Amino acid sequence: MLKRYIQLWHHELIRPLVHRSFTRLIWGLFLSLMLAFLVTQAGGTDLRSTFLLLYGILCLLGAWLSHLQLDGVKLPRLDKIRTRIDRKRPKRQTGDMIDFIDEEMEEYEDLDDEERYLVLLCADGLCGILFVLFSLIV
Repeated sequence: MLKRYIQLWHHELIRPLVHRSFTRLIWGLFLSLMLAFLVTQAGGTDLRSTFLLLYGILCLLGAWLSHLQLDGVKLPRLDKIRTRIDRKRPKRQTGDMIDFIDEEMEEYEDLDDEERYLVLLCADGLCGILFVLFSLIV
């Protein structure tokens, strides 16, 4: 199993992995801390660690679903939701970047399905582990 993941991995997947992981970390921290703040302001107890743990479990569930998709399980509704979320944004005119003209950057949308699932598996697994550790610390 791990051997297959290592065969699929190449250095061009680092950029999409960093983007996915960072986005998930920021959204998870924001949602968990905002919900804990709202509950505390309403007179409840401090639930930061509980919300961090729930988001960590949600990320680990996403990693497990990506693992299943790498093994060949077809989840059509999940793919439709992901395509709606991950739709390609229109390119905007930007200035010239002559330094990077010869370098092709690998975008998440340009990856094939197995590489996408591998990036999602790594990003969700990393975020899930981090949020579970955050919940133990807080």
